[in-house]
Amino acid sequence: MMLCLVMNRPYQFYYFVPLVSFWFLVAYVTLAAWPQITEESTDANKLRYLYLILKIAVLVAVITLFYLSEVFFEKIFLMRPFKPLFVLRDGSLHEWRFRWSLDRYSIVYGMVFALGYLILKKLEVIDDTRQDTLFSRGITWMAMLLSLGGLAGYAAFSFLCRNKKECNEIHPYISCVPIISYIGLRNIPGWLRSRYSSFFAWFGKISLELFIIQYHIWLAADTHGILVLVPNYPVMNVMVTSFIFVCASHEISKITSTLVKYAVPKDWKRILRNLVCFLAVLIPVYLM
Repeated sequence: MMLCLVMNRPYQFYYFVPLVSFWFLVAYVTLAAWPQITEESTDANKLRYLYLILKIAVLVAVITLFYLSEVFFEKIFLMRPFKPLFVLRDGSLHEWRFRWSLDRYSIVYGMVFALGYLILKKLEVIDDTRQDTLFSRGITWMAMLLSLGGLAGYAAFSFLCRNKKECNEIHPYISCVPIISYIGLRNIPGWLRSRYSSFFAWFGKISLELFIIQYHIWLAADTHGILVLVPNYPVMNVMVTSFIFVCASHEISKITSTLVKYAVPKDWKRILRNLVCFLAVLIPVYLM
């Protein structure tokens, strides 16, 4: 929000941030809604897992309803005073609908995978605290081959699918395949699961900032151009802009870590106060 105010850009210009925030809120509301499922309740009554499965099924139905009914979708997301969060400068909702629908089931895949993981740990089918493989030798080889097949299959789909519209229609239903395949390859072998790259771990800590700041340092003209600081020397220009890009992203990450303590404090009364202040700012923006 601070970057939008400073750079005079609509919230949807950095579409990844509202998209992640929206789906995080959807997951939170789904799990917080009655009946709440906790570890203690499932230990006492295994049927409580059924309630969670029903919650996820309802979530799938609601997402599908939003996707199939464009009129209903627009009525909800153009509702006052939240309209400025989802539209571009021209008041169009097209970009938000496109980004929303492209990965609309990703949150469901994540919830199902997390539930399956917890159940397997409860049943002691897997134990990822040790450095050996998660499964027996035969199952490990089968899972690794399936994972390789999943990655190869998705790569083939990406290469062979020539019509962008058709690819976008199919993508939401198979987007989990490469992710689960990678997770399998990365975590089933104990020797690989127990190691990680410090280099990529550091970049992972500022991944959100890297995604956002690219619009102003790597790119230019609202992502329709390339920032040129060293004319006629493209390689040198990439090196200079990349260095500035990473440094700026790192500093903004530190600033964000400081601001979030005040924006989302641990005291619920202060959170409520901040929410009221946010709405007080949002309403005048909507009326402008």
